[in-house]
Amino acid sequence: MAEEQLIPTLTELTLSAHSDLKMDPKGALKVAANQHMINLKVSEIGMAVSSFPVLISRASEKSDWNFSAINSFEIGSNLFVEDDAWTGTHLPIGMQTYPFFLMRSPTDTKNFTIGIDEQSNVFSKDQGEALFEDGKASIRLSQATAQLELEVKHDVHTYKFAKKIEEFGLIKAIDLQVQYHNGRVNTLKGLNTIDELALHELESEKFEELRKESYLLPLFSMLTSIYQFNNLIKLHNLKNPENTIAQVKLETPKEEGAEA
Repeated sequence: MAEEQLIPTLTELTLSAHSDLKMDPKGALKVAANQHMINLKVSEIGMAVSSFPVLISRASEKSDWNFSAINSFEIGSNLFVEDDAWTGTHLPIGMQTYPFFLMRSPTDTKNFTIGIDEQSNVFSKDQGEALFEDGKASIRLSQATAQLELEVKHDVHTYKFAKKIEEFGLIKAIDLQVQYHNGRVNTLKGLNTIDELALHELESEKFEELRKESYLLPLFSMLTSIYQFNNLIKLHNLKNPENTIAQVKLETPKEEGAEA
């Protein structure tokens, strides 16, 4: 379940090269419909927990930590996309700015520019919303650009937050055991949450450091977001009456070779 949401190969978006390019206005929804996890910035965790459980994962030991909204218990599905609409209270920033990404400027590596995946099905020259109008960025492109420029600081903040909670031993590995009424059990591995005991036992100096860095809100938000699994079960059972879930358990992963 702990998959890395890779950024595709990007090309700088320019008027000269993309003046006739159009985009599918429902592109973000179509992509999200197949994502059971959507990455979040630490700045949006406090809002995201109004809709989703928020867990931590990474693709490998050498990868950066990701904070993700859990949208479904089934890989390749999203319980919050219905009838071409997003039903969650919080719309993740990554969806708000899709299909645009920040990338290093090819002419000035110290600065950022807007990049796109030219091979994405979201783009077309025949139909959709124009990216440029009368030689200027469209309203949608302008809004996405402004949002992405703000996200540079949030990306740095997210990286530092992850490094600090790892340093303080606050990341706890868990397995998500999904038990269905038909007897089937599906265990989702590679997930992590905040170690509540370690947080409560943290030395006062370290706790104060977390407070000064404004890290306490996302920490406690992630802890309480676990209760959103109840809402996720209800949504799943409503949409999948033939394959209902009885309960979900968060368990400490068993070591390889250990008896069940």
